[in-house]
Amino acid sequence: MKRKLKLPILLLAVVIMLSVFYIKEANSNGSNSTPANSDDLTMSALNPEFTEARLLGIEEANAQIQIWEEMIASGDLSADEVLETSALIDDLRDLKHKEASLEEVIMDELSYDDVLVVAKDSNVYVDVYTDNEITKLAAVKIAKLAQTSFGTEYT
Repeated sequence: MKRKLKLPILLLAVVIMLSVFYIKEANSNGSNSTPANSDDLTMSALNPEFTEARLLGIEEANAQIQIWEEMIASGDLSADEVLETSALIDDLRDLKHKEASLEEVIMDELSYDDVLVVAKDSNVYVDVYTDNEITKLAAVKIAKLAQTSFGTEYT
């Protein structure tokens, strides 16, 4: 059973490593053209600190999910506890998906070079990488986008 639980985590790690490889390969080819669509992964290569923070966040989330999955697999939890733990896993995955989605939306709508979104302790932190000055209007728009994505329980 534990072997089956480790497979999705292994697959996610492989996807991340391939993504990092693709980003490095695209940068080493010297292509300065803009991506053809938003599915290209070159955005993360602009700010290595953002890329590192993203990977660290994914690693932390995966480690917590693995702990919860091992608790479920151990068989020591009651049916209610299994449901609660499964809900925690789903919530964490949903949170990470919302972070990535908000990053893409902000970059698309406000044309920033790179954006890092971290939701932690009922707060959403947005860090923007750009050469231009961030206006108050842009900051308000970012706050509204974050509230739309995460809801009112986050500030």
